[in-house]
Amino acid sequence: MDVGSQNARLESAVAEALNGLAPPGLLAGCRRIRDGDAQFLLPAESASIAKREHKARAASGAGRRVAHELLQRLGCADLTVTRGRMGGPVWPPDIVGSIAHDDELAVAVVARTDAMRSVGVDIEPALPLPPDLLPIVITPQDRLGDLDPRPGRFTVPRKRQPALPLCLDAIPDAKPFHTSPGIALAGRILFAAKEATYKASFPLDGRVLGFEDIAIDLETGEAATPSGRRFMVRFTVTPKILALAYSA
Repeated sequence: MDVGSQNARLESAVAEALNGLAPPGLLAGCRRIRDGDAQFLLPAESASIAKREHKARAASGAGRRVAHELLQRLGCADLTVTRGRMGGPVWPPDIVGSIAHDDELAVAVVARTDAMRSVGVDIEPALPLPPDLLPIVITPQDRLGDLDPRPGRFTVPRKRQPALPLCLDAIPDAKPFHTSPGIALAGRILFAAKEATYKASFPLDGRVLGFEDIAIDLETGEAATPSGRRFMVRFTVTPKILALAYSA
């Protein structure tokens, strides 16, 4: 199989997986990053990232190309998504969304505010997290179930926590979606889930969070932040690790 076909298959597989994670009302898309993708930046978007280097501008252009297409599907007249003061995207009125990229692919998700309060997405390579980052990303309040790489994870049975106000069972067909990637990828999965949760949290609270501030339960598909907010979290491993966090 030639490189072009491999790239097309990767893009298609990730797009399909991301759409499989998306709950009703959330649109999702994916694009392979190309050298000329900065051309898709609208003037205000380009000005908001003027100081970024060529590779970053191409990735931003790819992500916004996807976002523009999704906004058009929602019937938006204004497609501009500038970079905000803290680095996150600034969406048109009555729209929530999120953009992410790795070295190869850019993804975006958008919804109207009457369908969803906030959303965050992340994409990561399906590779183990460097060992020195594991104790930074995985904290005592995180629950990874059978994916937990910490020693003694089965020695102390945990008491089942009461249902959270925003639980997956409250929304039809909103169960956690995940494959069996193995313990080796647990850290990277949690990294992506926390990145997605932060992106969903910041527009609501305006607070910068560290990994230690976000508690993830991969068994129930829930995330919590210090403000008391609860988010639903979904993840999957395609050729990439994808994580989605949202508040309905």
